[in-house]
Amino acid sequence: MIARISTRLACSERDLWQKIIEPRSLQFVASPLVSFEPLQQGALSGEWQVGIPYPLKLYFLKVIPLGRHTIQLVRIDRETNTIVSQESGRLARVWNHTISFREVAQDVVSYTDEIEIQAGWLTPAIWLFSQLFYRHRQRRWKVLLGKQQ
Repeated sequence: MIARISTRLACSERDLWQKIIEPRSLQFVASPLVSFEPLQQGALSGEWQVGIPYPLKLYFLKVIPLGRHTIQLVRIDRETNTIVSQESGRLARVWNHTISFREVAQDVVSYTDEIEIQAGWLTPAIWLFSQLFYRHRQRRWKVLLGKQQ
């Protein structure tokens, strides 16, 4: 099942790249709904790297454990403004996420999260959660970028 959620961000492509390439930005935009604890010390410092698995503990509202979740970036493409990850975890065996964005006007970026979800009989419920979660993330991107729209 595919979830697709879009918004507009008041920033340039360059501004977004400066933030989106950092794992700590994921921590910020997901919080407080979902939090990630790396299983390897320092795994979420620096910049995201293609081909490296990031094993994490996943929490709902920072206290309810949701099991392990692994993020592995398969493409970071600055030419097409696309980031693709293959993810999986206890609740969703497939959680493949594509982020794409493009500047549509000066300092206005059209931003889309597209998520392929496969979670067996839980797929519809997880898809519904993804709608809430990614809308939350997109609101938090606006806060992180410091320019509420």
